[in-house]
Amino acid sequence: MAITAAGVGSGLDINGIVTQLMQLERQPVFKLESRVRGYESQLSAYGKIRSALSSFESAMNDLGSLDKFKVYAAASSDEDVVTATTNSSAAAGIYSLEVSRLAQNHKLGSSEINKADTFTGNLAITVDGDTLNIDTAGLTLEGIRDAINSDSDNPGLTATIINTGSDIQRLVFTSDESGAAKSITVDETAVDNVTQGTTGAVLGLTINNRDKDGVLLGSTAELDASYTIDGYALSADSNEASGAIDGITLSLKDIGTSTLNLSRDTEKIKESVQAFVDAYNNLYSTLNNAGKDELMGDSTVRSIQSAVRNVYNTSPTGLTGTFSSLVQIGLNSDSRTGELSLDSVDFEKALDIDFQSVAEMFAHDNQGYAFRLAGIADALLDNNGVVKSREEGLQSRIDDAEDDILSLEVRLELKETALRAKYASLDAMIGSMQSTMSFVTRL
Repeated sequence: MAITAAGVGSGLDINGIVTQLMQLERQPVFKLESRVRGYESQLSAYGKIRSALSSFESAMNDLGSLDKFKVYAAASSDEDVVTATTNSSAAAGIYSLEVSRLAQNHKLGSSEINKADTFTGNLAITVDGDTLNIDTAGLTLEGIRDAINSDSDNPGLTATIINTGSDIQRLVFTSDESGAAKSITVDETAVDNVTQGTTGAVLGLTINNRDKDGVLLGSTAELDASYTIDGYALSADSNEASGAIDGITLSLKDIGTSTLNLSRDTEKIKESVQAFVDAYNNLYSTLNNAGKDELMGDSTVRSIQSAVRNVYNTSPTGLTGTFSSLVQIGLNSDSRTGELSLDSVDFEKALDIDFQSVAEMFAHDNQGYAFRLAGIADALLDNNGVVKSREEGLQSRIDDAEDDILSLEVRLELKETALRAKYASLDAMIGSMQSTMSFVTRL
């Protein structure tokens, strides 16, 4: 916009006049901007609802299947010997364990060799049926190490160097995985020491694993862990041993004995149910606040509230357990606020009376509260769901209003330019008339 000197000829406040006129002309823009702010506020409110629904869905999914209730805690009398983790296949029980040997990663160590010695010939290294062939021509021990570690066909071992004296080294191979099945076999019969002039098996690789007393193992079979459960002898290729007891993975730590006690993890189950309560209350509060503020009168908010309340108010049907409503297991609804609360004492009593019935109250297929509520949340959050539809509708309104504002701004700029030109012309005319009157007066 060109800068104009207002009222030079006449003293008229052209800037003030044009500014006030343009304020009147801009009223449609102000209304559109206010409308955009309202749409943006509503869109933000739906963003909060989406977030609350997402948290709600996660909490419902955490209780939405019966396996989620099969949570057991494993207590070891000596955690330095063994600990355990469980999954939904576990069951309560007490087990006596004795660990007599831990699993090891197979190690092979070479004889002492001068670090400057070079070799020739093929070194064949096999792990679990896969063989790596290394051409040692011109390589030192360090060269052999690097060739093994950098080869993309490495079958599962790491080569290292140990310096044992002045310019003296040992080459050590270590399997990447523990157990006899992952032991390393080496054919070095074709490898010659060029520097020393010796031929065949010049690396002298031998087993380098030792037992708890520091004695070299007699065979690779001793690389497996050895332990007993209730007197039954077992072995494992890893110190993370699974399969012996359904749903339990043992972490073998040291030689010794321990008693493992598996019991239902009531605290963990309570945490999941409390998360259910918190997510329900957060969603309820978010919807309630939005309905009183940005989304007052919005039918979508009311329909979401109604859908959630209907599930809560509809008891499961067809269940044969002790309980048929949430209040019976310690979940109470505030008649004033509608929010839930968990009575831990009553909930624990319900678990003791009929654990399966409590689990089915939440997770029974088609009937459990969490199962049904998760389905509602999933449908609402779907790309074709009502929340997405309302967000897209609001964004479309914002875009249309902003386009209208841009169009109006262009017209208003032209209008302001025309007004300034008009009043500049008027100013010049009045100035000319004033000059003429002044001249006539002097005659």
